[in-house]
Amino acid sequence: MKSFLLSTIFISIFLFSATANAHWMLVEDESSLSFVSTKNQHISEIQQFKSIKGEFSPEGEFQLEIDLASIDSGIEIRDTRMREKLFLVDKFPTANLTAQLPDSVLTLAKGNSISVTLPVELNVMGISKTISTTVQVTRKADNGIVATSTQPILISAADFGLTSGIEILQKLAGLSGIGLTVPVNFNLVFVAH
Repeated sequence: MKSFLLSTIFISIFLFSATANAHWMLVEDESSLSFVSTKNQHISEIQQFKSIKGEFSPEGEFQLEIDLASIDSGIEIRDTRMREKLFLVDKFPTANLTAQLPDSVLTLAKGNSISVTLPVELNVMGISKTISTTVQVTRKADNGIVATSTQPILISAADFGLTSGIEILQKLAGLSGIGLTVPVNFNLVFVAH
């Protein structure tokens, strides 16, 4: 019985240290990143990026890469215009987000969930800004991790040099206005590698 107990303790310690030292990769087809745009003051539409890549290290260094060409608004001509006139994907193909995850996330036990507020560095069009986001982090029983925004992150076009691109889109579409601040939501799923 004593050797069984020692074996169980050893295996538990080994499994914990293996996941604590794991490299976590984003599961793209289970993850989502969307935002809401508003035009003509009263019409709001949900849009998303179909291609995102992300990871974080055992030390908590988090990186997320958003393929701006993967914008999906549900209208192809609008997607093309956003790629060419707003995001300038030929020059700036990705937006990038980095953060340092706290130990409370890295050591979260299976089946548990916590809420953390993090400063994150967002780089769009070569402009970097620190923004704050509150994230619900859940450690799944199967050893996955899910990170979900608990409230929308408000991104201002002016902060990232997107105002002139929005003005061009407004003229091309014959709109009276397009909102300059968009709420962004995400649900990111990670697995250990």
